[in-house]
Amino acid sequence: MKKFGKKSKFYEVKNLKYVILNRLFIFFCKKSYKDFVSNIKSKSKSKTQLLLGGNLIFLFTCLFLFFLSCIFLLLFSQNFTFATPPDPSNPAALSMTIPNSVIGFHFTQSENSSAVFKKSSPTAIYIHTNNKTGFTAYVSSIDEDTNLNHSDSSVSQKITSISTPLLSSAFISQSWGYRIYQSSPANDFKPIPKASNPDIAFTYNGPFSDKFFIDFGIKPGPNLVPGIYSKQIIFTAVTNYVPKIATFLPGTEFNDVIKSLNPNHDTDNFKQATSAPANLSVAKIISTTDSERPIYAWYDSSVKTIFWWSDADISYANQDAKSMFSKINQDTSHVQLIDLSGINTSKTKNMSFMFFSGTKLYKKIKLDHIDTSNVEDMSYMFGTENVDNPIDIDSIDFSHFNTSRVKNMQGMFHESFLPSIEIRNFNTENVTNMSFMFKKLNKITYLNLAGLKTRSVVTMDRMFYDSDKITHLDVSGWQNDSVTNMFAIFAKLSAMTNFIHTGFITKNVQNMEFMFSHCHSLVNLDLREFDTSNAVSMKFMFEEMTSINSMDLSSFNTSKVVDMSNMFLMWSASPPMTSLNLSSFNTSNVVYMGSMFQGHKNLTYLNISSFDTRKVQDMSNMFLSAMKNPGNGTLDISNFDTRSLTNAKGMFTGIGVRTIYTSSNFVVNRLTEAPQTMFEHAGNLVGGNGTSYIWPNYGSNFAHIDAPGNPGYFTGR
Repeated sequence: MKKFGKKSKFYEVKNLKYVILNRLFIFFCKKSYKDFVSNIKSKSKSKTQLLLGGNLIFLFTCLFLFFLSCIFLLLFSQNFTFATPPDPSNPAALSMTIPNSVIGFHFTQSENSSAVFKKSSPTAIYIHTNNKTGFTAYVSSIDEDTNLNHSDSSVSQKITSISTPLLSSAFISQSWGYRIYQSSPANDFKPIPKASNPDIAFTYNGPFSDKFFIDFGIKPGPNLVPGIYSKQIIFTAVTNYVPKIATFLPGTEFNDVIKSLNPNHDTDNFKQATSAPANLSVAKIISTTDSERPIYAWYDSSVKTIFWWSDADISYANQDAKSMFSKINQDTSHVQLIDLSGINTSKTKNMSFMFFSGTKLYKKIKLDHIDTSNVEDMSYMFGTENVDNPIDIDSIDFSHFNTSRVKNMQGMFHESFLPSIEIRNFNTENVTNMSFMFKKLNKITYLNLAGLKTRSVVTMDRMFYDSDKITHLDVSGWQNDSVTNMFAIFAKLSAMTNFIHTGFITKNVQNMEFMFSHCHSLVNLDLREFDTSNAVSMKFMFEEMTSINSMDLSSFNTSKVVDMSNMFLMWSASPPMTSLNLSSFNTSNVVYMGSMFQGHKNLTYLNISSFDTRKVQDMSNMFLSAMKNPGNGTLDISNFDTRSLTNAKGMFTGIGVRTIYTSSNFVVNRLTEAPQTMFEHAGNLVGGNGTSYIWPNYGSNFAHIDAPGNPGYFTGR
């Protein structure tokens, strides 16, 4: 850009669309108004023509000095643009206007003597630009001298600029300052800036058609010499730089190209190069066809690295970055580094499977500057699957992740080998899907997710499933108001001993199947806070809890439950629990109770006195190998009404009790499934009339109250 007048660093502006220059003049006047204006016009004309070759001059007023009175005047003049011409392919406009007006300060002798502070009326500076990145307006003195100087060079008196921002009440005599504001002048007056260090008066980061204001504050002195005190002030408006941008291919397309760069699929690193390759013919373009600038990628076998480079100022990841780095070695070898430095992800909406590594791991994923503010999908983002020969990988710092727009976190850390996951800072208020999110974590033993916002989540299907290293899990405070599916959510947390769930809401959950299945290490489970009023299925809910000693389910509302099959099933080992009280259960809608208590060999007390079984069709293996006979063990099912029962296969097979209490409502007239095995291996059973179990008398024909001439294995109540 051509520079005008005295050399100044301020004018050395490059790569700009437009620059507008305006000048402000301040004078102390003791001539007549007419003569003063005429004089100023002639001086301004010659000065502005020297600077730019053509000006519009705007005068601000002149007030008069009579006798010992003083007048300060602010005079604005507008100059036209000077800059390189706008880019024809991306035209931008910028204009700045200062109204034709005059502002004056008049000090009487008494005011002068008492140094009364005065401020000017606000003057509007109008800016218009259609530049997509906006503009910046600067203000400064014309030179390094920021004083108001007397027109007579022999007068040494000056009105000096304040040195720090001040309120008007803090001004000392013979000082001045300025303010810039857009609405109300709430800010302090500021020092007049030097030409070498202009102040940013106002800036805006987009198209603008509005105004901002300037006013001045001056405090005279009691011994101020009359005359004209002036200083030329410069306003300069500059369009903000419009960066050159490039856009990467959509994730899957990008992934295809990246994989093709190294046929051996043994890449160690992916990162940005500092310069283009010496021979661009070895590179492939990985930017979209409408990208302003191309992005190149190539493979350097000497360092086993895929490099990318562009001369763009900003290289945006595509809005759709799905699978961008997924399996880049096609399950052939581990990757040492994926470095996203230089890739701007601020526009990306889809990051699903972005770093999904398949059977091989990515040792380090460098995400120092990742912008996730617009991402809606993070499903399987850091997932793996069936990893063989794993390596130790580095932790990822998630503290700067903005997840406020994310809706899908399904499988986000699926089978991850991360040594730690700290995401309590995540904003998950809009997430609807957390299924498989922490499924089968391979390294993590401690996971604290207390207070995570889950109000919008609908499904948590297998959320922590098979994370068998976790010993401590904290999900307290989860407001799961919308969750309907918790299928196997905590299943196979086989090492978990500390389960913290205070305030964990379940009121709308319908599917609780396999919920705590295979939680082998849990000793006690208090679920009194659980709201199960909408649960429909509880099958396998407490399956294989082989260490459980006590279980408090007294608050369970099971009025809508249809399926309780295998609910407490034990098939590998019997837990130490000896007592189970289910007297609060409402089973009026239950249809399936097959294998419900199978394998609970140590139970000596089972209270199911509230069970309503009128709709139950399946009780197969319900008490198979269940209960212990401490000499006179009993099972009371006298409340059972089996009018709908069609399958009782193995119902009492291997049961350990001596006495089973029933009523005449226990009928087997509708059985269709292998009724002949109902009492198989129930060697401890003795009917109320003394009928003892004898092989092979184990069919359903003995499923009635023992009576003379009509042997059975039940005892009446």
